[in-house]
Amino acid sequence: MRLKTYLATYLLFLLVLFSCFGIISAYMTRSKINMYLEKCTREFDTIAHTLFRDLFVLADRDGMIYTHNLDRLLEEYEAYYRQHNITFTVTYISYPEEGDIETYMTVSFVPRNGERYIHISGALPEPFSLFRLDYYYSMSANLADMQNIHNMLLFVCITFSIITACILYFVLSGIFKPLSIVSKASEKIASGHYGERIHIGEDNELSLVVKSFNRMAQEVESQIQMLEDEAFAKQRFIDNFAHEIRTPLTSIYGNAEYMQRASLEEGEIVEYTQFIMDKATHMKQIANSLLQLATLRKYTPVKSEIQLKLMFDDIEKTMRKTANAQKLKFTCKSEVDVLYGQEDLIKSLLLNLCSNAFKACTPDEGIVSLEAKKQDKYIEIIVADNGCGIPTDSLSKVIEPFYQVNDESRQRKGGTGLGLAICSQIAEAHGAKMVIESLSGEGTTVKTYWFGCKNYTS
Repeated sequence: MRLKTYLATYLLFLLVLFSCFGIISAYMTRSKINMYLEKCTREFDTIAHTLFRDLFVLADRDGMIYTHNLDRLLEEYEAYYRQHNITFTVTYISYPEEGDIETYMTVSFVPRNGERYIHISGALPEPFSLFRLDYYYSMSANLADMQNIHNMLLFVCITFSIITACILYFVLSGIFKPLSIVSKASEKIASGHYGERIHIGEDNELSLVVKSFNRMAQEVESQIQMLEDEAFAKQRFIDNFAHEIRTPLTSIYGNAEYMQRASLEEGEIVEYTQFIMDKATHMKQIANSLLQLATLRKYTPVKSEIQLKLMFDDIEKTMRKTANAQKLKFTCKSEVDVLYGQEDLIKSLLLNLCSNAFKACTPDEGIVSLEAKKQDKYIEIIVADNGCGIPTDSLSKVIEPFYQVNDESRQRKGGTGLGLAICSQIAEAHGAKMVIESLSGEGTTVKTYWFGCKNYTS
């Protein structure tokens, strides 16, 4: 592109420059020639009138002029004007025919003795109209001067065009330098160096291109990083899923094999069969949770007004038995009457969060609270506990399916490892935001922010 721009600009410059040179040269030539024609015309008139006066003096009373007197007079004229590159002849027409006497002046360019002359011809005034004056002015020296001027102008134009070519090359190199940098940066990004950026100090049109390129490179890097994170998350999901499903399958296979080979009493058969059924139920829970998780990814909730206080009462009744069994303190409080959303999904979210909070607490010491508050532009629902907490480096990952905080957490009490992932998807489907705050050994607080609610006045 730089070469094409350079050639196009330079050729256009040469076209304009030499067009101007041709126009100026033609104008100067025409002006010079017109000036010499006017000069020669004046000199012709001067010579004709001067010669007329001298002939008038030489003529006798009868108007006759002797040849020797005329020749001597013309020799004096020729000697004087020859110094000024002028020659002339006087021709006497003895017996003129009709039309031979030229009463008007003619001007022309004629070659003579290998040179170019301005030739002016015309008759002398009456009564000497039988004498014709032919005037010749040599243009050789003048034409040589004009040619030298033209050569000098041409030399100046050529020199100027060469200098301009060099200047134009460096100017375009500076202008297109950012594009060269962009090209090199593009090659690096194409080869996998997605962190490549361009830094220039100028603030011009091309700098806008560079800024757009940097934004594009940033977006490409973000997208690549997102794809890598997704690929890593999918691989981790597969690994965790394989682990989750392998454990119950191994137990089922081991117990079934033992039942096949061993002689068991009826009570033992019931025990092993119940164990197999429990593991199968766990696998079914995993399958249902995965199906729910997949369904929620592109699900649009059917929203309606939810009586939040009634929902909290129902949740408290549902969780009260578990709380009493673990000797936990569980409280529900709502400052909001109405929430806008799909009731069964929101109830499932809150039950999941409360169930996780119960599992994190120590029996006899655990405290779990469910609370809804009014804010200016949203409703805030909080589930808090004083349980074991979540390490800081794991907070951003706990909503991933099957994510394991530590080895001990694999031994869940009836859990599938998909609860928080499902909660996150439910909140996202409603346009809500879920935030998890936790410190190891101090407890966890899960806050959900519900925006755009139709009515939440108390």
